[in-house]
Amino acid sequence: MNPNKKQKTKGIKKPVFLSIKTKFFGVYCLLLAAIVIVVAMLLPMIFNMYFISEKSNELSKVRSIVSDIVKESDFQQDPVTTKLLENTAQAADIVIWICIEQSDGSIGIYVFGKTANSISPVDFNNFTQAEKERVIHVLDGEQTGKLISAFPSAFKGRTLSTGYRQEYLVASDMAFGSLTMTIKSYKQGAVFLNVSMGDIDLMSNTLQKVVFGILVLITLTAVLMLWIMGSNVLTPVKQMTQAAQAISKGDFSQEVEVRSNDEIGQLEQAFNTMAKELQSVDTLQSDFIANISHDFRSPLTSIKGYVEAMLDGTIPQELFPKYLKVVLDEANRLTKMTNNVLDLTKMENGQIEMHIRPFDINESIVSIALTFEQRVNEKKIKMNFQFLQEKLYVSADPDLIERVIYNLLDNALKFTDEGDSITVETSIVGRKAYITVSDTGSGIDENALPHIFERFNKGDKSRGKNKMGTGLGLAIVKQIMLQHHEDITVYSKVGEGTKFTFTLPLAPKSAVTSAAASAVSAQAASAAVASEESLEAESKPDDPAEKN
Repeated sequence: MNPNKKQKTKGIKKPVFLSIKTKFFGVYCLLLAAIVIVVAMLLPMIFNMYFISEKSNELSKVRSIVSDIVKESDFQQDPVTTKLLENTAQAADIVIWICIEQSDGSIGIYVFGKTANSISPVDFNNFTQAEKERVIHVLDGEQTGKLISAFPSAFKGRTLSTGYRQEYLVASDMAFGSLTMTIKSYKQGAVFLNVSMGDIDLMSNTLQKVVFGILVLITLTAVLMLWIMGSNVLTPVKQMTQAAQAISKGDFSQEVEVRSNDEIGQLEQAFNTMAKELQSVDTLQSDFIANISHDFRSPLTSIKGYVEAMLDGTIPQELFPKYLKVVLDEANRLTKMTNNVLDLTKMENGQIEMHIRPFDINESIVSIALTFEQRVNEKKIKMNFQFLQEKLYVSADPDLIERVIYNLLDNALKFTDEGDSITVETSIVGRKAYITVSDTGSGIDENALPHIFERFNKGDKSRGKNKMGTGLGLAIVKQIMLQHHEDITVYSKVGEGTKFTFTLPLAPKSAVTSAAASAVSAQAASAAVASEESLEAESKPDDPAEKN
């Protein structure tokens, strides 16, 4: 052995075996963990968005109330209005800011209400630049929408704020002599409604913990169920694997227990059926080897015996032609058996080339039946032909169909006794020709009937009077019919005989006309040749001397 090759082999690492259960369980756990994480993150976010939306709706309602209050009365001078704004803020648990521009150009902020996260006092000058710009933008007419933690200088923690420009009433008294008149005017300010999100954060955190706990519980339950289901599903697979390994070593007696009526149960049943079929095939192959060994040994023994006898002088030279004919017959028998095996293998592998053409099936039947004339006369069998019409054209491969007819007639002759009869019948049903070969022989046992077309099968043991052949004749017949996409059926009863029926498609009328014309032309040509040969024979001189 090459040492370098050995070193290379040692360097190759075998792949780590991972069972299906491990792979399936691992993928499932990863997928489940991803789902849990995504749900645990998204669900609180969704609820958080929902709560913010609800808070925004509440702020919208407060905005409408504040707008009505500051338009109807001067909140800067009227204590009732101030109290009303304060009560509104406390009722909604929010902080209301009304930002107005002072006469000196500074911005003043009037604060109503207070929340747990408020920082006092609220002074515009203490705001950051970004916070100041937000206020100024609203004073200039912009709307802020929903702002999260927009004013960290005034609130601790997260706060939801919304700002909008608002008209407010300014009332001033003017004296005209002894009369005092109140003059009302409207100015533009900025209103900010601020609500603490502490309750939302608390609720979201609590919800996140609850959801996460529920998901963990569901995950553990799902993993446990998966483990149980994986065991139930993969245990039969493991058993089938072990049984398959035993079958691969030749032990076809293996069976697995069918545990359920689902897909796994169906797989187990199919596996058991497969094991039985393999055992049956193995038995058939063993029988075939035994049969063909016997059938090959018989003619080989005869050939060897006669040749040795001729060589050592046991058989005199004048009898050589007689025994050489026996040797030739036995050799032909071996050739026929070998060809049957090869042809059947080719047919099963789809390697037979077919030549479909129209031909007269009745003519083929009569022609093949004549080849059995000697055997029919020896057994005193009565051969009957029942044809619906004189000529019946079908579309098929004539050589293969003639082989079917030959095998069926040969099979009928094997299993009929002296004085029995064989009948060949052709008929038409629809666009099909039906060909039937029946005999009044011994019949086939009903237990052997389903296996009559199987390869290597020699039929019912009770029909074993004739041990010739290898049980391939009917298997070849079945394969030829399958090649033609046609069917063959058999009916038999012990003591009454057997009937084989197969179908073939009728030839089209145009093809029948063409075939008939070709046959007539061929007959005319044959007759002309015969006539010409006859004339030539008559013109030749009888006496060789005359010829010279």
